[in-house]
Amino acid sequence: MKTIVAISGAASKGKSSTLREFANVLLTAYPSYKPLYPVPASVPANGDFRLIIEVNGKIIGIESKGDPNTGLRGRLEDLAVNHHCDIIFCSTRTKGDTVDAVNSISYHKYFQRIWTSTYQIASSQNLANQAKARHLLDLLQSLGLI
Repeated sequence: MKTIVAISGAASKGKSSTLREFANVLLTAYPSYKPLYPVPASVPANGDFRLIIEVNGKIIGIESKGDPNTGLRGRLEDLAVNHHCDIIFCSTRTKGDTVDAVNSISYHKYFQRIWTSTYQIASSQNLANQAKARHLLDLLQSLGLI
């Protein structure tokens, strides 16, 4: 089943950083991935990004830009319809148009939803983001999605 994994949270809580860590973990775990966008596949050290790869015959799209009023709905639609993603990862806030965008894609394009958040810790946030990234990969594997 097609799946969208939404990492929700307030502003500046590490959503994009967690997705960046996840993208790097995914690329390392599946070195025979096929890059679809960008080519060659790359994950920037800072800022929002989009990555689309194929792993084990499944197309995975990662969209880190999840702030309100940034057109998340259109970008998710693009991943679902034009890129034929089987699995989409994105960041959202906790309410409003970004949550509505995930719900819309889920309903109209038949994606099951997995809602999660970042780990919050007073110190060692980078280590927490790395752990969350590994846990997201483990979740995909445990559910048999990749």
